[in-house]
Amino acid sequence: MPGRRERRKHSSLVEQLELLTGPEGTTEETRSSGEGLTRGPAGNAHGNSGEQASRRRAARKRPRGDAGKSETTGSQAAVSDTGKARASKPAATRGNRSGRARSQVAATAAAGTENIEPAVAGARRARAQVAATAVTAPGRRRKKRSPKWGEMVAIFLVLALSGLAAYNQGLLDKAVAWVTGTDTGSLGQGGVPGQQGAQGTPDQTGSTGETGGSGEHGPQGPRGEASQSGEPGEPGQPGEKGEPGQSGGLKEPGQTGDQSDSLAPMEMALSARALYLTMDTAGTPSRMASIMKYMRSHEGLNSFVIDIKDNNGRVPTRPPEHIPARAGSYSHLPGLIEILADLDYYMIARIVAFQDPYRAQQEPERAIRRADGSLWRDRDGRLWLNPYDKKNWEFVRDVALWAVDMGFHEIQLDYVRFPDSARGLEKSGAVLMPGYEEYETRGGCIAAFLDYMSEALEGKAYLGADIFGFATIASDDMGIGHKWEQLADSVDFMCPMVYPSHYYNPGIYGFQVPEAHPYEVVYKAMAEALERSEGLRSKTRPWLQDFSMRVKYGPEEVSGQIRATFEHGIKTYMLWNPANYYTDGVEYVPEVEVSSENPGTG
Repeated sequence: MPGRRERRKHSSLVEQLELLTGPEGTTEETRSSGEGLTRGPAGNAHGNSGEQASRRRAARKRPRGDAGKSETTGSQAAVSDTGKARASKPAATRGNRSGRARSQVAATAAAGTENIEPAVAGARRARAQVAATAVTAPGRRRKKRSPKWGEMVAIFLVLALSGLAAYNQGLLDKAVAWVTGTDTGSLGQGGVPGQQGAQGTPDQTGSTGETGGSGEHGPQGPRGEASQSGEPGEPGQPGEKGEPGQSGGLKEPGQTGDQSDSLAPMEMALSARALYLTMDTAGTPSRMASIMKYMRSHEGLNSFVIDIKDNNGRVPTRPPEHIPARAGSYSHLPGLIEILADLDYYMIARIVAFQDPYRAQQEPERAIRRADGSLWRDRDGRLWLNPYDKKNWEFVRDVALWAVDMGFHEIQLDYVRFPDSARGLEKSGAVLMPGYEEYETRGGCIAAFLDYMSEALEGKAYLGADIFGFATIASDDMGIGHKWEQLADSVDFMCPMVYPSHYYNPGIYGFQVPEAHPYEVVYKAMAEALERSEGLRSKTRPWLQDFSMRVKYGPEEVSGQIRATFEHGIKTYMLWNPANYYTDGVEYVPEVEVSSENPGTG
């Protein structure tokens, strides 16, 4: 619908057309005076706009001197002059001009009417837009700015990683000690905390299973008269001599005379009951604090096994220049070891010998390689050093001596074997292992290496070797170099991994599911170890299972394994949990009667 202005304009044009084309009897004076302009076609006030337009035109024609006169006077004068001029001209001329004027006005009016419609339509649209804006504008809410979560998360991660790096470097130790009320100088009471990285469980059945686990474990030591300590005391208080212990006459590590003053008492070693800790657990203060609390609250635990070189070739901190190992970020760990040793905890350094991807990549000529010279990988994709290469022997020796300098009482070698997925390949030429020509069997090579390590550690520390649990059963070296009798005379402690979960094959020891019989499996394995160790140098310290696989293990299952060990007169053992979370409620020093029928008793 046309707006008010458009209606007024349209009415004005129509009225002018009617006035100019009105009846011939209408006088010029009447038309000029605007008498007819006072009423519109409908008798309303719309005609006033035409009168006003006539007045404005008259005002524009008026001389400057007449500007002060009223509009009425100017209009009347204009009408009078026009009337006089028209009266002086012939009637015919006036008629012709009047006709032309009417034609022009009519054409103008028609054009104006045509032009009005688009204008009206445009006005309608504009008014609709204005109305819509007026309606929606009040209802429009200001959009709240949502937080930039991506930026916030990124900032949080940067701060967290920076704090963790500083924490691992020991830069926050004083602050942590102040907050927690602990003192790094009194670990026996409050502990240095430490965090841990979960490692996999070592494999015993011949499959590599090397996922960071404790490597190979083996049967038990010599038999004979009891030389193992009795009931061990709290940390730093070895048990009294005379209690039934391990079998056999003990040949001191690498020597026949008295032990060096730097060695821990053998009674302390024979009564060590240890928890395994990863490098990350021992190196992180908050984690280590919880471990120390656990140790203090469970009578009988008095020892630690801590990674000094793990399956990734990593050592806790920057090593001496002659040791090409991957440095970790725990620069304070050597100081922690010294403090724990001063508190009379029996400290065992776990060193992964021949599985070392870092050194294999840094010095490929020291690694097991394919025939084309490329690095060989086992079925799990891991890289191995060549056990025949005596340069690798020197490398492991140097790491062990560095651990002794930190304060460790015993060096325990893990993955001290050949990869089982490369059996006999060196002789076929499928893989390159220079030096294999010197040995008849792989077991002969591993025994020679252990003799080399024993000589290097003579008078400094005891030597242990982690052996597959199946070594107590197998009559050969299983293709990996683990033959019980061949190794038991080269170390102080044979450490078989007798985890019941790793006896996969049904029927072992007469059980369809050996894992469901932890006490029986460990008892039989210890009996075999003692029998095969008779007259040899080594003692037996087994690895026991404190983790679950197919069967859920709790306090009863863990305690059963310990009881089976004690019933053979063996008072030392190590508990393995890859995440270093140990089962509460375990009886760590059970009261048992040692039968005289057991080979290990005196």
